[in-house]
Amino acid sequence: MFAPGDPRYEEILDLANLATLNLLLDSQRPRWRELVTQLLGSVREASGGAIPERRQHLRAPVELEVDILAPEEMASLATSTIGSGGLSFRIAEEIPVGTVMDLSIKVAGRKVPLLVKAQVVRSKPGELAAAFIDLFQNDRELLEGIAVKALLGGP
Repeated sequence: MFAPGDPRYEEILDLANLATLNLLLDSQRPRWRELVTQLLGSVREASGGAIPERRQHLRAPVELEVDILAPEEMASLATSTIGSGGLSFRIAEEIPVGTVMDLSIKVAGRKVPLLVKAQVVRSKPGELAAAFIDLFQNDRELLEGIAVKALLGGP
């Protein structure tokens, strides 16, 4: 994993701050993608193979308020992990895999919550995992920036 002293550490945290503020420039996006990919690889290595190679997105433990807008019978929840590809959270019910949900995700420093669609990819009593569907690039970078900062302990 990137650590203080590694030149990539400060660079990725600076870019993560820009991403969370929706200020990442098109000219910075290729380097952002490169650093995020390198960080995902270093997280895999540090896990000793516990993280599958097929994982394409960073995940990090972050508590965010998530409201499920649809289906209506589900309640407001807090996430346990989030990344640019999806999220997982604690839930009492077991929701069928394939269920499409409309979510509202409250993010600090943002006046309006993110409105996203997600599809349940794993569900068991106590936990649900969902993959985002059609997430806008800026929203994906925002969530990725949050995950990077959580993983590296950035501000």
